[in-house]
Amino acid sequence: MAALGALLAFGVAANFSCGPEYPPKAGTRSRTAVTLAIGLEPLAALAIIAESEGFFARHGLAASVRKYPSGKLAMDAMLAGEAQMATVAETPVVFESFKRQDFRILASIGTSDNEIRIVARKDEGIRQHGDLKGKRIATQEASSMHFFLHMFLIKHGLSEKDVTIAYAPPDALAGMLMDGRADACSTREPIISRAVAALGENAIIFEEPGLFVKYYTIVAARRFVEEKQQATRAVLRAMADAEVFAKEHPQQATAVVARTIKIARPTLDQLWPSLDLRLRLSQSLLLALEDEARWTLGGGLVKDAAMPNYLRLIHLATMLEVKPSAVGIIR
Repeated sequence: MAALGALLAFGVAANFSCGPEYPPKAGTRSRTAVTLAIGLEPLAALAIIAESEGFFARHGLAASVRKYPSGKLAMDAMLAGEAQMATVAETPVVFESFKRQDFRILASIGTSDNEIRIVARKDEGIRQHGDLKGKRIATQEASSMHFFLHMFLIKHGLSEKDVTIAYAPPDALAGMLMDGRADACSTREPIISRAVAALGENAIIFEEPGLFVKYYTIVAARRFVEEKQQATRAVLRAMADAEVFAKEHPQQATAVVARTIKIARPTLDQLWPSLDLRLRLSQSLLLALEDEARWTLGGGLVKDAAMPNYLRLIHLATMLEVKPSAVGIIR
């Protein structure tokens, strides 16, 4: 009995001496639950990698990732209370900022100056930029694809008045182009490759590298940021891990992103070098938000609204803790 008691005592002592395991195993009480809504597009790569490689769990999160056809729809889901965070381009952020202030911009997780393009039908007489005049162009309203179309038309001496813009959800754009409900569409991958695969030699693509820089951001409900500061930091740390992984293991990174967003691997491999996948808060993001807000106001896309103060919507504190070297916003 004495020997048994000594053995039990040793076992108890050994259990205490081991201390808590870090990172904790999935399902342990120490994990914080968070739901992240992401758009299925290439610039969501860091969020996709963070989930696939277990980086959220590494930082003590029980993360549930919900996937949507676009960042705009992901942000809509967050604002509807279906998630606490979302990945989304800056243009939907601008449109929502005129309606509400109950969210915060935490960082950008990717940028590209050549992701969005115009796909058009040759059989509608479209062979060069000017041929778009009088045509019906489909795009997603209040999105980065919408803003790119505006910039594209201006560069080529046209305006929204010279075309008919048909608004549709992103997963409907390729179909509209294929069945003739649209003569062209302003869109991005994987929608571009779907449309081109269906149209074959009848497709023509117009691209304008450098015309428009798309900032893909991570936003969160203001209340979540205020009440769950540790979880907010953990999400950004997981994104920072994903950034390192994407640089050090590009083949694995492109494989998981291609599989997740359902794009052909060669197509993503070709696009990948143009994606700047970095976790940061740059002054250029602030300027982009302000520029697009002026477009929104000037074009009458919102009514009876004043220019938002984006410095109030951008949450600096967490990034200053997680990755201070990547914060360049001047207050």
